[in-house]
Amino acid sequence: MSFSLTRRLGVVIVVPFLLVGCTPPPLASTVAYQHQGGKQIALVTPYIPPQESVVSLAPTTVAGTIGPAFGIVGGLIGGSIEADAAAKRNKTFTGLLTQDNFSAEPLLATAITKQLDVEGYTVTRISVPRPQGDFLSPYTPSSTPQLDVVLVQLGYYKGGLGAPYQPMVELKYRLIASNGTTTLAQGAFQYSGMKGDQKPDPQFNYANFADIKANPELADKALSAVLTTAGVSVAEGLN
Repeated sequence: MSFSLTRRLGVVIVVPFLLVGCTPPPLASTVAYQHQGGKQIALVTPYIPPQESVVSLAPTTVAGTIGPAFGIVGGLIGGSIEADAAAKRNKTFTGLLTQDNFSAEPLLATAITKQLDVEGYTVTRISVPRPQGDFLSPYTPSSTPQLDVVLVQLGYYKGGLGAPYQPMVELKYRLIASNGTTTLAQGAFQYSGMKGDQKPDPQFNYANFADIKANPELADKALSAVLTTAGVSVAEGLN
């Protein structure tokens, strides 16, 4: 077995563990914000993944379907081809959304800000670079608590053979005290067909990826809606 194939298979071995569950990293139980005096929050730039995802727990290629019938090596080779197909789907999907002027960060930030306004908070924005897919570390002390939101995954999810592609979003958040170290509140939100805080609206379903490519405008509308739902959930979770 060549080094290049071995390296590719090494990547594939990890894939099932990334897909199973599709849940944010474990957090402690949700903690609401016990504010003292004025309700002020600084929303730092949310982390957004570099690509939207199209996840399928069912094989989408012939090799991925029949590979396991040829033993461990066949299964690994089939898995490698599946991983390549998934990467291409994600790239294509992200490109289609970009052409439709979809942008997750302002949608999520606006939804959080509007709901915090409804909850009686005064919200300011802090612009920070987000090179890594996790919470900021360390935090710079500020005059108000800082709300840090990490979008773990955004896109479409297919739960198995015969299942439709449905919109999904997963995020986690925490509120850090003005001292930059104390966690005042934290939580997570999941919108998914497999499990989560809210089930997907069937009007946004696709039968297959070809349908997504033919009508990306529906996906734009769906993901805009689920980001708004997620943003509202974050703001409400602080109370």
